[in-house]
Amino acid sequence: MNKRKEEILLYSAAVRSSRAILEARKRKRAEHELDQIKKTLAKTMAERDRSLSLLRATIESTADGLLVTDESGEVLCYNQLYLDMWPIPRELMKTVRHQALIQYCCRYLKDPEQFVLSTDEIYKTRPQESFDVLQFHNGRLFERYTKVQFVEGREIGRVWSFRDITERRQADSYKAQLAAIVESSNDAIVVKDLNGIITSWNAGAERIFGYHASEIIGCSISKLIPPDRVGEEIKIMSLIKSGKLADHFETVRWAKGEKPINVSVTVSPVKDVTGKIIGASKVARDITQSKESQERIRYLAHYDPLTGLPNRTLFADRMRVAIGNAERYSFRLALLFIDLDRFKLVNDSLGHEIGDKLLKIVAERMHSVVRLTDTVSRMGGDEFIVLLSQIEAPEDAARVAGKLIEAVSQPYIIELHELVLTASIGISIYPDHGKEASSLLRNADASMYSAKEAGRNLYRFYSEESTSRATERLSLERDLRRAVEQNEIYSVYQPQIELATGRVIGVEAFTRWRHPSRGLVSPAIFIPLAEDTGLILSLGERVLRESCTRARQWGERGFDFGVSVNVSAVQFRQEDFTDVVLRVLVDTGLSPERLQLEVTESVVMQGVESVVQKMGILDAHGIKVAIDDFGTGYCSLSYLRQFTVDRLKIDQSFIRDLPEDADARAIVGAIVAMGRSLGLRVIAEGVETEAQADFLQSIECDESQGYLYARPMMIDDFETWLATWTPCQ
Repeated sequence: MNKRKEEILLYSAAVRSSRAILEARKRKRAEHELDQIKKTLAKTMAERDRSLSLLRATIESTADGLLVTDESGEVLCYNQLYLDMWPIPRELMKTVRHQALIQYCCRYLKDPEQFVLSTDEIYKTRPQESFDVLQFHNGRLFERYTKVQFVEGREIGRVWSFRDITERRQADSYKAQLAAIVESSNDAIVVKDLNGIITSWNAGAERIFGYHASEIIGCSISKLIPPDRVGEEIKIMSLIKSGKLADHFETVRWAKGEKPINVSVTVSPVKDVTGKIIGASKVARDITQSKESQERIRYLAHYDPLTGLPNRTLFADRMRVAIGNAERYSFRLALLFIDLDRFKLVNDSLGHEIGDKLLKIVAERMHSVVRLTDTVSRMGGDEFIVLLSQIEAPEDAARVAGKLIEAVSQPYIIELHELVLTASIGISIYPDHGKEASSLLRNADASMYSAKEAGRNLYRFYSEESTSRATERLSLERDLRRAVEQNEIYSVYQPQIELATGRVIGVEAFTRWRHPSRGLVSPAIFIPLAEDTGLILSLGERVLRESCTRARQWGERGFDFGVSVNVSAVQFRQEDFTDVVLRVLVDTGLSPERLQLEVTESVVMQGVESVVQKMGILDAHGIKVAIDDFGTGYCSLSYLRQFTVDRLKIDQSFIRDLPEDADARAIVGAIVAMGRSLGLRVIAEGVETEAQADFLQSIECDESQGYLYARPMMIDDFETWLATWTPCQ
């Protein structure tokens, strides 16, 4: 029993011992596991702290200002940059909510209301992302970006990032402006790398070189460089690679199609951010037109722009050289002064365009006559000078002058107009007629006037007499200008008589000049001079105005006749001729039917189309036209029918030999018959005898004038004669 009891006790003790051992082991294991958990927890906490530190460091080192809030707007964290950017005092961040920060930051913004509204909208609608730009009063710009943060699919808050983009926007704006400037520049701006490959090409380059950017970018710059300029390009690139500038040099480059253009170029190095040279920028300006203008200016300084012949400047230089050579080597040279006869009539009648074409042909003909060593120069207008640089004798100059006259006198066909022109030439010889350019030129000019006075279309060598005549002409021209200004020129009047009745049917006005010392100067002398100098325009209008005034006064006194006024070729050729006539009639109050204008055959046969037009205008206003000196020119019947003419005036050279000369009778009879058949009145001028008047009446000539009735008279004498004249006396 006891043994059993002992066994039970021993067993119980063993059980308790086992339990104790098990409990001890379990406790030890738990302690171990707890220790492991503590170590793991410590490690996890350490890692978390490291992560938080890293996160904090990352947040602080970011380039953006950061603010983190929960879904209700409670501030969870932020970085220092966020505070500095606005700025926001740190004390404000301890217990503040985001809404309070919004209100605080509004003070800095240009549009605070929009800032508040947009922030409220984000909290209300909870977009996953949102982006806007904030503009400050001081011009700063912030990008604001916000994004929702999730943990295990649950929204836990929102990150707000702010980035200052002020400098970036300024840089972008500057780049945009710079790009716009580059693109709008008239200059070509081309960038290439160090291998010569084009990387940039602006609109100016497109305009100058003709290539679109898509055609040329990626191509070699050699496409623009002529072969003879390659060495120049290599030298320039050597300068660029050494960091130097190639500034404003002029060169030639190829445009599209290998068209050469002149350019002014500046080449600068292109560097990367490290300062390393990576290419070259070329600014090229097209100076082709400028170069052409410079060449044109140089050309015009020495050549006549119309004919291409040397002008006065170049002629003077060649003359100086020629005289120097002639003096050094003892040979002669000749100067031929050429003036085109009556060129002004062609120019005035057919217009300057025809006149210019005529001068070009004349210049070509002259140039074809002389040697290559000689000079044909245009002095201006219709004056030319030929310099024969070396001759053996004066006869050489005469031969050339003859060839020039022959060449100039050949007919010209210009725009369906057949024109005939002649030239008068004066010749002076070095050293016979002068040893200086000025004296040779002066003497050649003087002898040219001698050729004109001798009948034109010929040449004359210099002589003392020709100089005297030239001096006389210049003096007379000066006096004529003064006479026009001081009203020394006056009108005289000669009556025109109807042969059948003897009544006065008109009066012709003539121009006279009484010189203070020369006395009465013949119209045959001063009228051509007035035409050559252009004084005939003002003089002719004055005579017309005075004659119309007299005719109106005679009409008011009961005299039933008009006035006839001579019109020179220069007057008639003026484009405003009819306007001048009509204006004078209005100003003087004369009825147009009482005015008759007299023009010669040579006038109406130059520029027929213009003549027909002007005569048509005159006829439409009732103004009569008479052909003066009829029979001495070359007015054809076909042209005469086109003209609105009222009278033919038979030249006095045919009347002088009447009635004895059979030829004169035949000619005058034919003219009268022709005039009557055309419905024109015919008047004979220069009638001096009763026999002449009787013959004219017998062939039914309508009218006459001449010394038989009265000489041209001053106004008072004419009116006295008028008061005493009785018809059929």
